[in-house]
Amino acid sequence: MIATKLHIQPETVEDCGSVYVAVRRHLERSLKNLQSDYVDLYYLHRINMEVDYLEVAHAMGRLIQEGLVREWGISAVDKAQLEAAHAVTPVGAVQNIYSMVERTSEKDVIPFCVKNRIAFVPFSPVASGLLSGKITPNTEFGRVDDVRVWVPQLKRENIAGNMPIVEMLRSFAAEKQATPAQVSLAWMLRKYTNVVPIPGSKNKERIMENLRACEVQLTDEEFDRLESELDRLPIYGIRGHAETEQTSFGNNWLKQK
Repeated sequence: MIATKLHIQPETVEDCGSVYVAVRRHLERSLKNLQSDYVDLYYLHRINMEVDYLEVAHAMGRLIQEGLVREWGISAVDKAQLEAAHAVTPVGAVQNIYSMVERTSEKDVIPFCVKNRIAFVPFSPVASGLLSGKITPNTEFGRVDDVRVWVPQLKRENIAGNMPIVEMLRSFAAEKQATPAQVSLAWMLRKYTNVVPIPGSKNKERIMENLRACEVQLTDEEFDRLESELDRLPIYGIRGHAETEQTSFGNNWLKQK
């Protein structure tokens, strides 16, 4: 399966004369780089409020009709935006942030996806490594190009606050002869049948570890215990900025009265 993205700027639309032409030219460059005649999944990578995303949705529909794209997806989207885009051209996949410590999409985005048979593709499903158990309050992110440097949830005080969740995962992992990261991924795979998490890593061992999460089968009792613990434990910090990471409902909306 080939999936790729575009991020569209108003200047590009102006130069091309229309949203459709801008999207098509971007796709043509991607196809050339990929040495392919089509892509299976073409994402709009975040909504630029200066470009009408419904015009992008319409352009995606044309590209699907032309056989250049099989399905289209949208990233970092709320339910209202998703519903409007889906009405223009049916959406095949939604890529939003989602993990044990970033559950806002559970409120309405994931239910909409389930109802409409849309794949939900969580990015940062292991919370930038926090849920791997390998990050502690003393961990230093020194490299300039390490995105974790600016992640609020990975500030020292927030890491410390979230350690009870990590310790809970370690306990479950010991029971299942798995790793904390594998348990966190197994949890979301067990919770929703339409979820396809995409944990990123440059480390081959981590990639193989994450792939083996599908082998970790949670019983009903184990899943219920995980859910109960997650409802009980407070969450500190967010992964990113509220306006771009689906946190406008509050980081821990499930516990809000």
